[in-house]
Amino acid sequence: MPWRISGTLYSPCSCKVGCPCLLGELEADQGWCSGVIVFDIRSGDVDGTDVGGTKVVLAADWPGGFLGGNGTGRIYFDGALSQQQRAALEPVLTGQRGGTPEAIGSAVPKILPSKEASIRVQAGADETRITVGDFGVAVVKPLRGASGEITKVLHAAAAFREEVILAKGTGTYWHDPEMRQWESAGHGEQSEFDWSG
Repeated sequence: MPWRISGTLYSPCSCKVGCPCLLGELEADQGWCSGVIVFDIRSGDVDGTDVGGTKVVLAADWPGGFLGGNGTGRIYFDGALSQQQRAALEPVLTGQRGGTPEAIGSAVPKILPSKEASIRVQAGADETRITVGDFGVAVVKPLRGASGEITKVLHAAAAFREEVILAKGTGTYWHDPEMRQWESAGHGEQSEFDWSG
């Protein structure tokens, strides 16, 4: 059966502003990369299961850069999700059900057992702050040009999004004891998504 999800994606990582993967580089600027992808799903249906209004986070570590692949990740489900919603979303967001997330799944082939954490998204025009239980905080502050317009990257090399709002991720950190402990060196991204498969 088909699936479709839409909403906002927030993605700060350990790299400096202007993550090299946006430009097609296989190596991250620290020689390794860690990041989180926050899925704030406004509406969606997976095999008849309504997943609208849910929040899910994928955290991952790479030995080089995102585009170099070979990553290890974990899904964190907000406690408000039912077991049916979790079972529906996990294969979609890890790329097993095809569509756009397949590009993410190919870069993160090893998935650790999922965990539950309270996910709180405080979205604002100048900053969005996402708290994921005791595991970490993701911060996204859109960059603006001299005229005040939001800075965007179109058709970047990490091509699971056509348009990305370039942002600062300073203040982001992640502390899952089974994964790399890290803090953002400054990079963040934000984009709208409408995916199906």
